[in-house]
Amino acid sequence: MTLKQIGLIALFAAVPAGVLAQAPQSKGPKQNAPSAGSNEPQAISGLASSGRNCIGPSGANTHSIGWVPSNSRVTVTFSSDFDPVAAVTNTQMGSDAPDRVARASYYADDDGGGNLEPELRFTTSFSGTLVLHVSKFSAERNAGCYFYKVEIITG
Repeated sequence: MTLKQIGLIALFAAVPAGVLAQAPQSKGPKQNAPSAGSNEPQAISGLASSGRNCIGPSGANTHSIGWVPSNSRVTVTFSSDFDPVAAVTNTQMGSDAPDRVARASYYADDDGGGNLEPELRFTTSFSGTLVLHVSKFSAERNAGCYFYKVEIITG
């Protein structure tokens, strides 16, 4: 191997390393999301929907919906391959509760959406955190899967 060949090999070996090795770019500080004022929308617009959820031979699933203000109109609809039953609990805790401890309400349905699908439609009487509970109506079926959609309109 000649000195010229060794020089060319060294040059070609060094060029890719020099091109690929770039100085790390520094990141700026993380930007805070703009806070929504009390009169601005505080939800995702459009049709909200869940992913596919399944229930095994026993038990139930729970899904956190989140906090809603008083007088919110809530609708929860389903599409499933079995006969589900559903309920939503609304819980208010701490100093917001009348007894400064906690209060709760619940709404439940079996087949209100037709075709053995639950459909929950209610207006919250107080602000609180909503949780959706879904189970099978009958133990006869081993498993089933469902999608749910939650729509919330605040007053």
